[in-house]
Order: sequence, then structure tokens, then C-alpha cells
Amino acid sequence: MKKASILLLFVCTLSLNACAQWYLFPGKKKPAEKPPVTDTTQRQRPDSVRMQGLPARPDSVATADTVIHADWWPDNDPNVFVLDIPDVIHIGLALPLQASAQKPSDNFLDFYSGALLALRDLGADGLRADLQVYDTADSKTPVPQSLLDENDVIIGPVSYEEIAATAPLCSGKVLVSPLEPKAAALAAEGSVVQAPPTWTAQTDELIRWIREELPVGESLYVVRDTASVIQGEQSAYFMAQLQERGVRYRSVLSTAEIPFEKGRKARVAVASDRDNFVTTAVRSLSIEGARNNDVILYGTSRVRTNGVSQNDLHNAEAHLAVSYFIDYEDPAVQRFILAYRALFQTEPGSFSFQGYDTMHYFVTMCAKYGRQWHRKLSEYGEKGLQADFRFREEPARVNQAVRRVIYHPDLTTTKE
Repeated sequence: MKKASILLLFVCTLSLNACAQWYLFPGKKKPAEKPPVTDTTQRQRPDSVRMQGLPARPDSVATADTVIHADWWPDNDPNVFVLDIPDVIHIGLALPLQASAQKPSDNFLDFYSGALLALRDLGADGLRADLQVYDTADSKTPVPQSLLDENDVIIGPVSYEEIAATAPLCSGKVLVSPLEPKAAALAAEGSVVQAPPTWTAQTDELIRWIREELPVGESLYVVRDTASVIQGEQSAYFMAQLQERGVRYRSVLSTAEIPFEKGRKARVAVASDRDNFVTTAVRSLSIEGARNNDVILYGTSRVRTNGVSQNDLHNAEAHLAVSYFIDYEDPAVQRFILAYRALFQTEPGSFSFQGYDTMHYFVTMCAKYGRQWHRKLSEYGEKGLQADFRFREEPARVNQAVRRVIYHPDLTTTKE
């Protein structure tokens, strides 16, 4: 509970340009001080929308970036962008904090801590924000309707089931899926924005990387898993993309079939959805790499399975396309770590970085483009501490930003 106490203290010390509503511990405060988490009372919103005079509806479609009232134009008109920028950005954050339990969720408290730090930094730059936090673990319903109705940016809930149940209630707004990769399937329905990149985005970036580095006339060796009766979805997609993008490759059944030569790099990928097969292949490549350092292993985050050690990745000179990577030499990362230690008296984890990046990007989007920010996702990208954000028109509302990471034989790791 030490972190929870520090979090409460931090909320009290936020910049004057940022404020927070505290719904972490429902039932532990007197009703007169703060309504319970399930309270549906509307927050008073300032009349602070940037608007010009509301025109009579024209016969022709308004040009992009026309400044008009958000409710006046139909939401399904793709030719109109509504610039509706609030002076105070209202943010809803729905996480399974388990705050009323004897042991709250460390991971989601870390996410929340990182999100608060992002709001502090944005507040220092002049942004005014109001944060409403909802603990989904302490309720039978994923998200109350009031949280959807009252906020400009809604991050969460977390699980696929909760997002699927909440998305139909959004009424023109969108949910940001902060952690669950499977929720990308819901983005096509229009009410979900997928923050974590999918495995298909990782694979697409990996194929681009291989094409850039594969010398003319040489082939990529692909260790194929033929033990499974049905080829896995990810390995099937990888093989299809190799063929579609015209990458030269040779299929082998094991690393023993690869003609390793000293002084010549053998470029290898593993096509399997089975972790034990991937682990065995990476270990074999690690042994070859330790002998002559003439191996380059291409893969996605799947290569970093529980059975693969850091040394295996370095020996195989792994080139991985991954969704998350923290460069501890980055000055911005170092500043974040120092600030996090000072405020919360502990080290930030991966969830802390993800909370910071997610909150910073989507609140910035709202500050730039207003309450219809989700219509402009493809217009603005951002490099975060652990993850990046880059959206395209297709697939709509699914983050495509993937980081390239190289594990060097000298035991250093760099982001390309």
C-alpha cells in the first residue's frame, strides 16, 4: 500500500494546470467528501470549446478543419473534420487496479503511476487536464456510462471482453485499448483505437528489414516447423509475406542444414508458432554464433520466449522487430526514471513506461485536434519512451509503429 499512499500524495502535488478525480478506493472515504466509484453524477464541464459562429448548413460539404460545434455535423460524414478543442481535457482511465483488495495490482498501479507522470509533464507545458479513474476490478460492469459520456479521451478498459462489451456504448466516442493486442480486431468496428502494435505489424516491419539487408544474390534461411499438422497463423503469415514481397529464401528443417561459413553471415529466420521449437532453433543458432559470430537471426517479439536467454540473442546477433523496447541510453528515458524514483520511491517497470507513453500520446492528440481526435490519427505520430505511435488510414485505428532492435555479439543492445 506504500505506492498507493505515494500516488495520493502525487495527485495533491500535480501542476495547477492538471487536476485529478480520485476513485481508487471506493467506500473508504466519507460520502460527503467524494461520491463512490459507481456514482453517475455528471461533472461540470466548462464552456470552453473553440468555436466560430455556427453557419447555416451549406449545400456543399465543409472543407477540412472547419471549426464548428461537435454535435452539429453527422458523425458518419467522412469528409468533415470537426475541430472542437476543449480548454480542459477530460480523461477517463479504466484499469483493474484491485484497489480495495488486500494486495492491489502492482502492474496496473505502475501503469497508473506512469500515466500520472505524463499528465504532470503535459501540465508543466501548459495543458489543463482532468483525470477520472475507474477501478474495473471493483465493479460488476466494465465501465459506467458516465465515464464514457463525460470524457474526451477514454483509456481502457483492458481485457478484450471488457472492451467488446463497452465499445457499443460509446456513442460516437472511442476507447483506447492500452495493452491487449487481441483488441485490434475490434478497431474495424469504429469505436476502438488499438495502442499496442499487432504481431502482423511486427512481421511486416521484419520483412521490410530483411529486404533492406539481404545482399543481392543471397537467400534467407527459414527454419520451418513441419511437426504441426496445421501451420500456425503467425508463421503462415510470415511465409506468405516473404513470397508476396519477393524475398529470396531457402527452407530447412533444422539449423544443421544451414551451410555456416566463417566470414560470411548466414541470415536466418524461424517459422513456427510453437515456443519450444523456436527456443530450440534459437539455442542452436546461439551455439553457431558463439563459434564464429557469423549468424544473424531475424524475428519478432515471439523469439523472446521464456526459454531464450539474453546471451542466446546476442550470440545469434538477433535482429528483432518488437512493439516495446526501452533504450536506457536515451536522455528522455533517464529523466523519466529519475522523476519516477523521486515521486514514487521505486523503480519504474514496463507498465510504468506504457502508462506514460499511452497517456502522453492520446492526450496530446486531443490537445491538437479536439474531441474528434480519432479522425486525425494518421496525421500525427510520436516516439515514446518504450513504444511509438504511428497510424495509417488502413488498417484504421491500429498502431503500426514497431521498433527495430539489434542484439550485438559484444552484449550491447541498440535500437536502429
